[in-house]
Amino acid sequence: MDCCVSENSRRAWSQQERLAALRDYAILDTEPEVAFNDIARIAAEICNAPMAMVSFVEDTRQWFKSEIGLGICETPIDASICAHAIKQDDLFIVPDTTKDPRFAENSLVTGNARVRFYAGAVLKNSNGLPLGTVCVLGNEPRPDGLTNVQADILRALARSVMRELELRVANRALRDSDERLRLALQAGRMFAWERNLSDDFVTRSGSALDLIGLGSGPASEFDDRVHRDDKWRAPMWGSDDQQEEIRYVRPDGKIVWLSARSIAVSEEGKPRRLIGVTFDITDRKRAEQELWWMANHDALTGLVNRVLFQQRLAEAIESAGASGASVSLLLLDLDDFKSVNDTLGHDAGDALLVEAAKRLSAKARDIDTVARLGGDEFAVILLDTDLDEASRFAQELAEAMSHVIHYAGRAISTKASMGIAAFPAHHGSPIELMKDADIALYRAKAERRGRAVVYTEAARERIEQRVRVLAEVRDGLGADQFRPFYQPQVSLRTGEIVGLEALARWQHPSRGILAPGSFGPAFSDPETTVAMGARMIRHVLGDVRGWLDQGIDCGRVAVNFSSTEFGDPHLAEHILALLAEFSVPTYKFEVEVTESVFLERSTETALDILRQFARAGVTVALDDFGTGFASLTHLKRFPVHHVKIDQSFIRDLETDREDAAIVSAVISLGQSMGMEVTAEGVETAGQAARLKAMGCDQAQGYFYAKPMIATRVPWLISNWSQPITASINGPNRIENNTECDQQIRVSS
Repeated sequence: MDCCVSENSRRAWSQQERLAALRDYAILDTEPEVAFNDIARIAAEICNAPMAMVSFVEDTRQWFKSEIGLGICETPIDASICAHAIKQDDLFIVPDTTKDPRFAENSLVTGNARVRFYAGAVLKNSNGLPLGTVCVLGNEPRPDGLTNVQADILRALARSVMRELELRVANRALRDSDERLRLALQAGRMFAWERNLSDDFVTRSGSALDLIGLGSGPASEFDDRVHRDDKWRAPMWGSDDQQEEIRYVRPDGKIVWLSARSIAVSEEGKPRRLIGVTFDITDRKRAEQELWWMANHDALTGLVNRVLFQQRLAEAIESAGASGASVSLLLLDLDDFKSVNDTLGHDAGDALLVEAAKRLSAKARDIDTVARLGGDEFAVILLDTDLDEASRFAQELAEAMSHVIHYAGRAISTKASMGIAAFPAHHGSPIELMKDADIALYRAKAERRGRAVVYTEAARERIEQRVRVLAEVRDGLGADQFRPFYQPQVSLRTGEIVGLEALARWQHPSRGILAPGSFGPAFSDPETTVAMGARMIRHVLGDVRGWLDQGIDCGRVAVNFSSTEFGDPHLAEHILALLAEFSVPTYKFEVEVTESVFLERSTETALDILRQFARAGVTVALDDFGTGFASLTHLKRFPVHHVKIDQSFIRDLETDREDAAIVSAVISLGQSMGMEVTAEGVETAGQAARLKAMGCDQAQGYFYAKPMIATRVPWLISNWSQPITASINGPNRIENNTECDQQIRVSS
């Protein structure tokens, strides 16, 4: 006799014992039923799965009472993943079947079904014997399996299947014998009755007293206790071929859900009696309500979730359109929520979300809807509320959200940014109104956090323009239309070209050469930023290798890196590997960053990357120095070899004493810390002479040359006449037709 003991199982069971229990339910090879089909459908929808089954496992096959998406009613036992699932006490989850040696060669995995993911909840009878599963299957691996909510619902659905099976047993017992009828009525929480249609007297079985608090008596005794909201169903309830579900108020005040099935008995061609059974379906209705609540509410905060929110928003707009009323929509993001998670942990983040939900709910009215859409994003639907009223509500809400909460001895900010849109003032479809509010929220976060912004058409146009630019840039990357242009960096002491800075340019097929000012909005997208950086670095290294092969000494070539790229902890390894691939010496390469890299939350990652570069001989330049928030501590902590003074301080160097003082201070600071100092944006001989007198090491700008394509660099270096900044007439500058430069700056 085969005997199985599942891991962590509470008892052993034999295959013979299990199969006997399964056959007792007489479920195998029966026709499809709505109840089981509904359970499979709910499982598929809740778990976002294309396939779902109610499966029973025999000795040689598994048979599906209900199936969605698979298209077959049974499989051989050797193709059954459920046969493994029934050996578990809890959910059995296979994140990727192709990586599990038990299932990699399974016909459901290798065949047309292409099953890659499996999750099943075991169907167990009251004796703990496993009969099968309620399971969901997917065509894509799911490393994270199911969410907690999905797992709980799948377990609840398995319990629902068992309740249906138990109900079948009870119904079968009712047909078999009077004694079994009595037991079935008791076990199934139901009672039998007979209604005399001539005098409306109802004779009920003994279990009726326990279930509804009534014995036999006039039908009116029952009718009077039907819940007031269900009285309209009373005339149909219990009628021949009718199956209505009603609420009933027992004499003790308890409300129960009842359902009835009956048949009419005729005498002399006329109906004389109704004979039926009434079921107490309170547990089922409660389970359905629990399932509905879990499917439509956020488990952490208890707020309405995105699914129910979208339904209510559509209903609110439709109602407002019919009545001529207004409905306002407010989207809200918690400011700096990620930093709370990163610094204090997810428990603190959860506490912040729960408190934010409480404050939102406290401010909203009963007729309004407060929802958590996901992460730190919330929404409020304000019925019968115009834009002015919504703005006042947002101000009150901002005040309520501004008070800190205390968690584990730490004060946590709950300030929030909000976007407001309204119908009919703005768009009339739920999707477009959501976009309107989202655009307003984007503006609020971009302009100044902790405030509310009302949607405007101008804001949408800017967003749509950004989306268009992003799409064009992606197309341009796909067509390899982006190239580095190079601007020389000149020694103020010798007049020699000592290096180049690589600057991104778009060789647009219809608009010509474009500087980043024309496509900068695309770099708010991290994927585009990384793709652009990867494309540019290979072009730069290819150009440098080509110049070296020609015997051209281009000096050190600087490439700008964004804070987004520094989010990759393997950045240094990747760049150093590319330098080796192109045979470019590390001393010929410079990593140029802005202060934003020092100020990101992943500071330790950035520090480690820069140290790897420095150890390999790659210099690090700090660009736009003085325009951001970097402190002297950053200069001391990070391996910076080269400081570049922003052109905003150079522009009025000759006339503005404050700019001159700042420039002089930066030069002195750099020299005292052993760093090179380069001035950007030098456009006049006077600026160059003044910088040289101050002791600045290098200069870069249109006074020397505009950015140029790689093929012009050898000519530039070969024909450079060592201009001396003290010359009244200025150096022999190299001009070209490139439009005014704007360095690429990609910030996350």
